Amino acid sequence: MLSKWILPLVWAASGSIGFAFIYHMRGKKLLYNALGGAMTWLVYLLSMETGLTEGVCYAIAAAVGTLYSEIMARALKTPVTTFVIAVNIPMVPGSSMFYSLLGLLENNMSVFVQKGKYALGVSVAIAMGIFVATMAFRLAKNAFARKKTY
Repeated sequence: MLSKWILPLVWAASGSIGFAFIYHMRGKKLLYNALGGAMTWLVYLLSMETGLTEGVCYAIAAAVGTLYSEIMARALKTPVTTFVIAVNIPMVPGSSMFYSLLGLLENNMSVFVQKGKYALGVSVAIAMGIFVATMAFRLAKNAFARKKTY
């Protein structure tokens, strides 16, 4: 249980804190970024348990993390981008990108293609999740603003 659920959430929160520091976040904003990173990774782990494909799991987790980021950024009066990047960073396929480029440098094309396809697929899934959640949030916000004016 510890190695399957708790430690990955701690690592995800730590990664989110690291990127939040890059964007000069301090105090409670760091805590909310850490919670968002852990929550995003938890959504990914839970969706993997349902048997969905890995790309769909990444997209769902990115969408949930982005919705969290949109809400928290407005609540804390912080730019949304700083939350979106820090919250979704635990899902970035860094090792696959590294091994893909290593395969290219070592002229091992099968590793380059295999790891590169995986990294590209995960990256596209994350980008689609962020896009869908951002557009849904904007549409909901605009619909609510129009309804409120009547």
